[in-house]
Amino acid sequence: MADYEVRRKANIGSSSLILIFIVLCLATFGLLSLGNAKSDELLSVRNAVAVKDYYQADGLGQEFVRQVDQALVQAGQTGGAQAVKKQVLEAMGAYYQEDTGHFLTDIPMNAGQALRVELAVDWDERRLEVVAWKVYIQETYEIDRSIKVWSGTE
Repeated sequence: MADYEVRRKANIGSSSLILIFIVLCLATFGLLSLGNAKSDELLSVRNAVAVKDYYQADGLGQEFVRQVDQALVQAGQTGGAQAVKKQVLEAMGAYYQEDTGHFLTDIPMNAGQALRVELAVDWDERRLEVVAWKVYIQETYEIDRSIKVWSGTE
């Protein structure tokens, strides 16, 4: 009779161990899934902020193009290219680059970035051309060299 009780306990113990192992595996996978979902949420929030920031800067860039175009239209229909250029520069001269002959503005964005809008003007035809519409890093980036990293040569 003692043999019967020992054998019965062994059967219950092995199934309990398997059940405990399965529960631990499920709990571990659940925690990993929860952590992954949290990191995905943070990434999507950061992405949403970046997209919102870009489109705000894009709207300001469109406004800049509209202002330069409006200055061209208001320059008057009479007179040559030099007269039109003089009138436009009176209105938008702060954005004009003498060396390139383009109108240029940098619209600050988040994380040290800026949207650069550069416009070329055909003074004879009174028409604008977008030369550059790009996002670039405005702040200087400094590499942290405090930790020795193997360069592959030493």
